[in-house]
Amino acid sequence: MNRTPRRPRRLALVGTALTAGALLITAPADADTTRPDATTRPLVVVIDTPWEELAPMDRTARSNGIWVSNVGRADLTDVTVTVDASALKAVSDDVDVPCDPDGDLIGVCHGIGPVRRGVPVRVGAVRVGLPKTSAVGLSRQVRISASAGDGSHGMQRYTTLVREIGQAFDRAANARERLAPGGTLPLPGGFTNFTRTALPAVEVLLTLSPGLSLTERFRNCVWVREETRLTTVSCKVRGPFAPLSSYDLDLGAVRAGADALRESIGYEVRSWSSDKNRSLPLGDEQKGDGPDELTAVPRSSAATHLRADAEAQRPLRTAVDVASTADFAVTGATLRGGPGDVVRAEFTVRNLGPGSREGTQKEELSNYGPLWLSVPPGVTVVHAPRNCFGHKTSRPPKGYPPGEPGLGGPKGRGYGCGGTLGQYLAAGKELRYAFEFRLEASGDLRPGSVTTMYQEDDPHPKNNTARVEVEER
Repeated sequence: MNRTPRRPRRLALVGTALTAGALLITAPADADTTRPDATTRPLVVVIDTPWEELAPMDRTARSNGIWVSNVGRADLTDVTVTVDASALKAVSDDVDVPCDPDGDLIGVCHGIGPVRRGVPVRVGAVRVGLPKTSAVGLSRQVRISASAGDGSHGMQRYTTLVREIGQAFDRAANARERLAPGGTLPLPGGFTNFTRTALPAVEVLLTLSPGLSLTERFRNCVWVREETRLTTVSCKVRGPFAPLSSYDLDLGAVRAGADALRESIGYEVRSWSSDKNRSLPLGDEQKGDGPDELTAVPRSSAATHLRADAEAQRPLRTAVDVASTADFAVTGATLRGGPGDVVRAEFTVRNLGPGSREGTQKEELSNYGPLWLSVPPGVTVVHAPRNCFGHKTSRPPKGYPPGEPGLGGPKGRGYGCGGTLGQYLAAGKELRYAFEFRLEASGDLRPGSVTTMYQEDDPHPKNNTARVEVEER
């Protein structure tokens, strides 16, 4: 039986891909031009992406690479590529085009080659920086054409769009500020409507950490105290607010409390929603009782405190460092008894003040909690608090190895004990952890220890650790 010889599968796939690529991204130079075959040595223009989206306030430049490829049989030489990105003048003042010495955003690259079959040659890239506010909602095309000395042609185009992102807070106090306890910080504010729709009103949201409070009680605002001790202030600010326009706010000032330490302010803005359940956190709600209303005015050219770090997808923030400290201290215990006795002991972590704060990223309280107990080697834990996680090692491990005693589990050699919601410990407050230990008959009286994980910038680090003694009687 005669069989038709089969083309190797690998080559067939490659050939199919090249053919499909030529069909998808090759455009004839003339509407009457027939589909080229291998003898015309067609020239193909390839780009990284046919659709490029930019966002207002995004200062990360975007680049779209341009390549030429040869799907003919013979090498192509003396290829010329013309990149017409002149339409991007309406998009950004920061545009780079290859082979464009005069800066008119039309580049002509000569002498490219040789371009061999199946080996694309990179011509360069069109780079676009920060978009203009006036470009929001607009799209513009970049056109690329290529030609070779033998008459081969290729053409490609792609679209650049600047997305509408809604409203964004872009004017505020500096990213980091310093205050003394009881001091005040003025709060400039402002936002831009990055849409092509006029808005009758917006919702301005401020989030204040526990040590900060607003000096003004605007009557068009609502204060909500959350379980995490954060305060959210929601204000309905009336417009109208024109499309692609910026407005400024006078938010008054924030005052640092006597126990303020590491504080923060968050700023957000969005189109006002009449939905009563729109997004306010659960907590105690109070309406502003001051004489004034929070209002917005069109931004002037002399506006200050415009934040270069503002981003569309996240709230703007100010970190407030208050010139204070927090002294965290632990209490140890002495386990007295004979072999087999069960002894109860309580350990505490206390914030001696004057500042109140949460744990820091460096302290890893989310992994180990405010207190770490290293169990003395001559005793066994028979009961642990439910918020203490037992480990097989006396030192904090990396991660959670399998087979650990777990939350409230006995017979651990080390325990990480959790605290309050958000790991916030106010000045003068303490956390208590009660354990029960069985004294073993080994006669090993070496001590253990308790350590608070609140250690960063502690003015008295010696009281961060205490001994857990064992006395046999």
